[in-house]
Amino acid sequence: MPSVALFGSRPLGERCLDELTDHDAFDVELVVTLGPSEDTWWDGCLYDRAERLGHRVVTRDSERALLDYDVDYLVSVYYPDVIDVELLAHPNVAPLNLHQAELPRYRGCNVFSHAIMNARADDHWRYGTTLHVMAPEVETGDVVARRFVPIEASDTARTLYDRVTDASLALFREQLTTLRDGAVHRIGTPQSAYDGERYCYTGESLDDKRAIPPEQVVADDEATQLAVYDKIRALDFPPFEPAYTELGGRRVYLTATNYGDIFGRSVSSFDAEADPVSVSGR
Repeated sequence: MPSVALFGSRPLGERCLDELTDHDAFDVELVVTLGPSEDTWWDGCLYDRAERLGHRVVTRDSERALLDYDVDYLVSVYYPDVIDVELLAHPNVAPLNLHQAELPRYRGCNVFSHAIMNARADDHWRYGTTLHVMAPEVETGDVVARRFVPIEASDTARTLYDRVTDASLALFREQLTTLRDGAVHRIGTPQSAYDGERYCYTGESLDDKRAIPPEQVVADDEATQLAVYDKIRALDFPPFEPAYTELGGRRVYLTATNYGDIFGRSVSSFDAEADPVSVSGR
């Protein structure tokens, strides 16, 4: 029976742990995740879920506890830290990452937002999720399997994230047979075999994108209108600060979604240099 250590977080991490637990072909030896008291923007807690399911669980400051366990796979699902080379080399079969983006096209962070902003210019209206072998250089290892969903012209970053989360779980579930049979290296495809654009974004890659000049907001040419529309959708991910413009010394937030409908908070609760005004449309 293959043994697994799960490094992860977020609801997708919980759902993948459920799949591993319910599948009688796997033994979950260890779960490494955020502490139960750490502040997160999502609902749920992988630490608590692992405890309820009876698994050994430690916080990420104790991640090297992995070396005490004989495991076939290290599976990463939204683990927030870069995993070092010694830990990556520890599993008997492979370290694997479920990356919620299309590899090799999109590496890094904030990819849902950038994919929406790039879709029109690239004419690339699909978004992927990828199970891949982890390598020392982040998100460069062989691709085991991918799954795709369309990027809709009405998508926000949050709606795309939610839809791809479901696709990621389906991909993980269908690839459990590959893990059970130890076939990940046999079917893995080097990223060099894929064509297309390659992007890599940092965690700060949206910091200079949120401010939209007023003249762009009111521009009447189609190209500018579409660029503003796409940026508003791409930066609409409650509960994070959305796109905005400055009018009369006030910050006006521009959203496709009423944040209060989703999280019980309005965009006016964000910090701003002046009292903000929210403008949303459906």
